[in-house]
Amino acid sequence: MKIWVAVLSILGGLAGLASGFMVTAFGVGFSEDAMADSGAAVFWVSFLSIFFGFLAWKFPKFSGIVLLICAIYGFIANGLFFTIAFIFLFIAGILSFFIKKKQTVSATA
Repeated sequence: MKIWVAVLSILGGLAGLASGFMVTAFGVGFSEDAMADSGAAVFWVSFLSIFFGFLAWKFPKFSGIVLLICAIYGFIANGLFFTIAFIFLFIAGILSFFIKKKQTVSATA
């Protein structure tokens, strides 16, 4: 399960990076400052989502919430350009809630 969270967050983060770059480039090209700003914000949020996908191995609940927030924010900011990234990040965020912590057995004599 941990591997899937990392893989989906990497795929979602890469799709989000591409989405943020495209929206930023088109915003600059069409002289739309708000579009360029939201694209740049989604670019960096997508970059951070890759990091939080790996952080889910240690802190699954916190990372799951952050991945869900990244997915929803990116979809609101970039719209349909962010659809593929939204799907991957949303599934990774949900799956991170199902990561089970290992039980450590301490030997006390």
